[in-house]
Amino acid sequence: MGQVIEFSKLNYETVGVATKRGTFTSHETTQMVCDFYKLEPGGRFEGQVPIGSDQYFYSFNGSVEISTTGDGHEMVQDTFSAVQEGHSYTITNTSSSLAELISVLAPPKGSSDSSKLPGFTGGLQVSKRSTQPVLDLPEVKKKRIFFAGKESAKTERAHAMIVEYEPETFTGMHMHPNAESMFIMLSGENKFTVNGQDVVIGRGQATIFPMKDRHGLCVADSNNNEIVSFLEFHLPGAFTTVKG
Repeated sequence: MGQVIEFSKLNYETVGVATKRGTFTSHETTQMVCDFYKLEPGGRFEGQVPIGSDQYFYSFNGSVEISTTGDGHEMVQDTFSAVQEGHSYTITNTSSSLAELISVLAPPKGSSDSSKLPGFTGGLQVSKRSTQPVLDLPEVKKKRIFFAGKESAKTERAHAMIVEYEPETFTGMHMHPNAESMFIMLSGENKFTVNGQDVVIGRGQATIFPMKDRHGLCVADSNNNEIVSFLEFHLPGAFTTVKG
């Protein structure tokens, strides 16, 4: 079944230094494990990407520094990072305010099928939203900013991008028989069809759909004609879309 996630309502545990983590995927998702991190000023945590997995981070609020070899790379708000399997990393909040970070491990450790897919091999790639090329699709009233997949951080384990919707943009009911999907709202409000019910979600919320789970989305009537944007994942990266 599809899920609606509210980051403020997750169950958080303390990890690392001045850092809390809440997991927002369930047993129904087999292609990803997703966590939301809250780092106080000076907060820090470490990890290592399992063999057979990619790890992606997105700076949701504030800024942090990410390091894989001792050299730090700044992740200001709306920055995406891909980390290669087997690499250790350290993430530190060097600012004076709270930082919030999204983590996606794809696939989870021990996933026998997707782990055989070619993964990201660039060590560490840090991509700011503001500097990534934008693909304009005026015929469907949307724009795409690619972070992982064929177009940017090369991998077959996931496809990640920011999508921008105009006020009239509409994506009809569909499902992916061979991929899980996740939408993390960044700005504005979208109406999603989740388990046959319409729900309006905005920043601080996300939707997750297992394989074969039908869903649709459009800009919500309450959006006040703003541009809507969301971070979208499909896992694994090659997927089929079945409409209707």
